[in-house]
Amino acid sequence: MNVQGHANLQLPDFLWGSATAAYQCEGAWDEDGKGLGEWDYFNHTSAKNINNVDGDVSCDFYHRYEEDIRLLAEGGQNTYRFSIAWSRILPDGVGEVNEDGVAFYNRVIDCCVKYGVVPNATLFHYDLPYALACKGGWLNADVAKWFCDYAKICFERFGDRVKVWATINEPHFYSYCANMLGNYPPNRSLDMQSFMQYQYHLMLASSMAVRAYREMGGDGIIGVVHDGGVVEVDPAAEHPEEVFRGADFMANRMILAPCLQGRFPEEMDEMLQKLDVLLYRVPGDEEIFAQGVGDYIGLNVYCREYATDWRGGATQVSANNKGGASKKLEGKVIAPLYQTTCDPNVPRNKWGREILPRVMYSTIMDIAERYGNPLMFITENGHGAYEDPDAEGMVHDDERIEVLDQFIEHMMRARAEGANVHGYYVWSTMDLYSWINGYQKRYGLVRVDFDNDLKRVPKKSWYWYRDLINGYLNQSE
Repeated sequence: MNVQGHANLQLPDFLWGSATAAYQCEGAWDEDGKGLGEWDYFNHTSAKNINNVDGDVSCDFYHRYEEDIRLLAEGGQNTYRFSIAWSRILPDGVGEVNEDGVAFYNRVIDCCVKYGVVPNATLFHYDLPYALACKGGWLNADVAKWFCDYAKICFERFGDRVKVWATINEPHFYSYCANMLGNYPPNRSLDMQSFMQYQYHLMLASSMAVRAYREMGGDGIIGVVHDGGVVEVDPAAEHPEEVFRGADFMANRMILAPCLQGRFPEEMDEMLQKLDVLLYRVPGDEEIFAQGVGDYIGLNVYCREYATDWRGGATQVSANNKGGASKKLEGKVIAPLYQTTCDPNVPRNKWGREILPRVMYSTIMDIAERYGNPLMFITENGHGAYEDPDAEGMVHDDERIEVLDQFIEHMMRARAEGANVHGYYVWSTMDLYSWINGYQKRYGLVRVDFDNDLKRVPKKSWYWYRDLINGYLNQSE
């Protein structure tokens, strides 16, 4: 893989892997000096934990990481994307380092190296230390410095082996769930001010960490992971250009412009005025953003933003965290910019989300055409489903195989047309805790039997993915 400015970086030409996140898979929530995270506190105390589940044990990756990484490697995968729990490194978010936490991630990284797997480490995947949440979390102007100090520790301790870094996972979606949907802690609903302030501080933190990584002589690549969903406008919309502009600002621009262009979007002040938001900015932030452009953009591709004209209603948003027990669909009204609409010709999964694999192609090509064709990785792509194993514990997840195969086909079509995409990660490596939804919503290539000592059994999709990877590798030889 040729990365501009990184002539000595040795990475496979294409990264084929799968992904997890710390809170969702590690368990061991209070072991070996780990501090309390905001999700620990939320799931233990809040009535808004509507399915009454938590990640205290999950699939126990903390103790079973070698089995999971070995299975990953045996499945032909050459990379593993995981996240580091901030509160496992710094129990209070700042201050003294927890050496047992550092030791755990050293074991994970060394295990990747042992099996010939490229470690791809995300520094923040939704799990803010509780001690920092008590200080206002991502609304506190000091949070960017707290994050940068934590990132420097990770660069120092793990940077000799980790050459692919992500600063923040899905700063837009995390902000949306925490402040608009209200289903992620701290559970604010329809709080547009906090939604925007979160994204500002998250991207400020990311830019500071990118700058620090380079100042420290980091010899890998670093970027941001965005919940990349292209905006498509309903053909019946009366003002399609206005709809696109508003929807793209809300869904993408607050992340993509800082990450890829080193500045906030030129339409930001106009849009914030329309949304009646006052953004508190740090003096001198222009220089920080200019010096914090990423080496790549990670795209978590699942669906699109299908938008039409705003019809005059109040801002409202919806999601389905009850699965088949609810008829709710994903959707939103963002007054006065736009609202989403339902395409009756597109199927949806049990959680109300569109299943439309062709958006992989349009998302990638949109980034390539509008942002100078940066280096891209598909850092997440998956299909959530209810599953029942056969008598041997095998899951015949043919629907997942069909959906992922189509997504990958569209990714490779974009790549063949010149898009600079060099990696693909299935969500998820194994079955794990799905935020709010719990354990019935399954994404893994490997089944985890949560009722039988967390036994791992590769699914039909694991074998399919292994053969697909081998097929592409043989084509490139």
